[in-house]
Amino acid sequence: MTRLAIIAGKGQLPVDVAAAATADGFDVLILAIKAQADADFTAYQTMPIRLGAIGETRAIMVQHKIEKLVMVGKVSWPSMAALRPDFNGVKLLGKMMTKGDDNALRHVAAFFAEKGIETMAVDAFLPDRKMPLGLVAGDKPDARSMDTIALGATVLAALGAHDVGQSVIVQNGRVIAIEAAEGSDAMIARAGALLDPTGGIACLVKMRKSAQDSRLDMPVIGCNTILSAANAGLSLMAIEADSVLLADDITVIKALCKTHGVTLIGIDSRMTS
Repeated sequence: MTRLAIIAGKGQLPVDVAAAATADGFDVLILAIKAQADADFTAYQTMPIRLGAIGETRAIMVQHKIEKLVMVGKVSWPSMAALRPDFNGVKLLGKMMTKGDDNALRHVAAFFAEKGIETMAVDAFLPDRKMPLGLVAGDKPDARSMDTIALGATVLAALGAHDVGQSVIVQNGRVIAIEAAEGSDAMIARAGALLDPTGGIACLVKMRKSAQDSRLDMPVIGCNTILSAANAGLSLMAIEADSVLLADDITVIKALCKTHGVTLIGIDSRMTS
């Protein structure tokens, strides 16, 4: 039986992955990040880890004969002082500060791979949770709305190579907000005050960054994102199909979109204005 470690951040998604992996025959060990992981892991063998203790985390995996690894769940990065990285963490997190999250996470995966631990993508366990192509909920966007979506996709395509943003909010031909280090939900919250109530449909576009390794940091949306969007005044969400993971079951997402009047559509990565 293959031993799988799940480095778990916030949310229910780590438990969903653990359940799917167990059903697939993996022997699961949850490595729950302290002050981050908040789901109920009582059904699984669990050990706490510190976010900055990368060397200690690898040692735990070696001790438990881990062969495969998946990183899942939202992570809020504290300051370097609060992180208190160990020796290996200092080296690897230093790269994150100067070269971007994606590059640093590749170094982390390579560090684990030195001990024969292969990093897997989340969608290897939850293939049915990927955003589908086409209209999921709401009314079919008109031509103007599709132009708005295309503008957002073009902006993200240009930024992705620079390891910037997975999401953008656009309205009436204007870029209202670009996701930075705060994450998409916080970006949506700050964008609410910037929207023009008479400026037409405001749209959130979310896509995988062009240089992003989906094994390490697959974009995710779920019910919390939809609620945040609705509360901010967004009525259209365009999400890259096959590249963004759904944190919740699609039937639940559809129902929530209907309740809040949000149109949700899966778009092709080649969609640019």
